[in-house]
Amino acid sequence: MRFTAVAVVATSVLAVSAHESQAFFAVPALTQIRDILAQFEAPIVSTLVQRFALPVKPQLYQGHNPPLQAYLGAREIDAILHGRYNYGTLEYPFTFSTIAADRATSQNTFPAGRFHQDSFVGNPNLMAFYIQTLVPSMNSSTTPYFYHLSNSTQQTVPDPNREDGALSLDVTLLQLLSNRAHVGKIVAEAKFTGDPVTYTKLIKARNADSIRMLLANTTQEASVLAQADTAAIQLSNAWIASGALVPSTFQDTIRTVAMKTFRNLIDITTEIEVQYLLERLH
Repeated sequence: MRFTAVAVVATSVLAVSAHESQAFFAVPALTQIRDILAQFEAPIVSTLVQRFALPVKPQLYQGHNPPLQAYLGAREIDAILHGRYNYGTLEYPFTFSTIAADRATSQNTFPAGRFHQDSFVGNPNLMAFYIQTLVPSMNSSTTPYFYHLSNSTQQTVPDPNREDGALSLDVTLLQLLSNRAHVGKIVAEAKFTGDPVTYTKLIKARNADSIRMLLANTTQEASVLAQADTAAIQLSNAWIASGALVPSTFQDTIRTVAMKTFRNLIDITTEIEVQYLLERLH
């Protein structure tokens, strides 16, 4: 009951903070936003490397309320109460989805270049990718490549609900992926600012396919994937050079996983951009 009561309070706080639309958040230029996005690559790949060095236990991700969901929910309640998901932070919780979208009025307009909170959150898609694609490709061994993040060696009877090492890395990775993906909202605003006439026409026509095509930048996508691969090579090399007891396939695995992760991130980010623009004139 205590968890439920706190959850209700936290959800209310989130709904209120997300609707503080009097705040004016000017969106940076697209070149600045790309610099921001680039800063996510090393932390994401680094966390992938750490998580893939621990064994995966399917029971952490299965059932109606799996340990991952409970662990994530507890972390997010605290984060909400401390303002992590306040309006304009571009961070959104997985376990609480009440987002109050902005509404323009004659007294509170949203000119091009001003952040306009929409109601779409890409976290369900990210969670599905994580559980269905990343988790099955993790270390299937019962022995971790390193031990200080695993509770299994400290328990007389192993308890999947106490795998804090694995779950902590799961949550950190999910939060990084989510934050990176939702930067797409300000990418969309920056692109809208660059060509408001064309975007306004497509938004009014509800032409999501044409909006998606207009947003696309295959050169930038290729650059993101190349940078992610470089990070995967360098970080996995550092582990190998340090003498970590990893299998010979470790680097190839990390490179493959990094490519899958960032390819998926690009797709989810694009969908976040499209949905943001479809609500931009509300």
